[in-house]
Amino acid sequence: MGKPMITVRNVSFAYGRDNVLTDVNFIVEEQEYVGIIGANGAGKSTLMKLILGQLTPSKGEVVVAADSVGYVPQVGFSAVSNFPANVEEIVLTGLNKEIGMFHFPKKEHRKRVHDVLQLAGMEDYRKRMLSELSGGQQQRVMIARALVQNPQLLVLDEPLTGIDKEAGEQLYQLLFRLNREYGMTIVMVTHNMEQVARYTNRFYHVKNGTVHLDKSSILCDEMLKDKMILSKPRRRAPYDASYKGRRNFSRQDAPDNASGNGSRKEKGDDAC
Repeated sequence: MGKPMITVRNVSFAYGRDNVLTDVNFIVEEQEYVGIIGANGAGKSTLMKLILGQLTPSKGEVVVAADSVGYVPQVGFSAVSNFPANVEEIVLTGLNKEIGMFHFPKKEHRKRVHDVLQLAGMEDYRKRMLSELSGGQQQRVMIARALVQNPQLLVLDEPLTGIDKEAGEQLYQLLFRLNREYGMTIVMVTHNMEQVARYTNRFYHVKNGTVHLDKSSILCDEMLKDKMILSKPRRRAPYDASYKGRRNFSRQDAPDNASGNGSRKEKGDDAC
């Protein structure tokens, strides 16, 4: 068993008299890539806000072990899509707390921005205005903005909203790489069950105010055990001492080469 990165213990939450979550318990381990699925209004985003500390549980507790958390909100680019700044400047805003509002970025800050844009496949667009980019490109910029803080935990709320299937596939592969090569812990809220089953270690289902491990996730875990090899992920810029991975995947097991057409299904759930 790995070290818990997120522990949700006996958590309940209500907006006024409307109960949203009731007695929720689950753990996300360090270096896991976990999906959270559920219908609109099921409480997925509320659960994310509790993890991020934006909301306080009515009952129970949420413990996050990460020193730094990167967050990409739902349609995160919409609030800044018309902001008069280029891609490089938008990513730099992720360092506002470190740089200060009225100070110029140092060489090391610009190096970190360059590294995360390169990792996100957006380095060639660094001087473009955000409004000139497609929805998928804008979302990768917002992920780069979260990554520039060197987070141990990355939380994303419906990152595929408003982008096409091809852009969504590229986004999933970027997140897959962050998890497998850099050992980053990732929690992603999504409604796309097929893709989340293909890419994540396991996923939880939010339904009727509770959270449970999805049946397909159990199948995913069994299939991943067969592929798993013990190895440390390679350390690459911009990440440093935070990532001491205990596992990696061989190249042939990456999703872009996988068939993704698992033959087992239970009661309508999509298997890996």
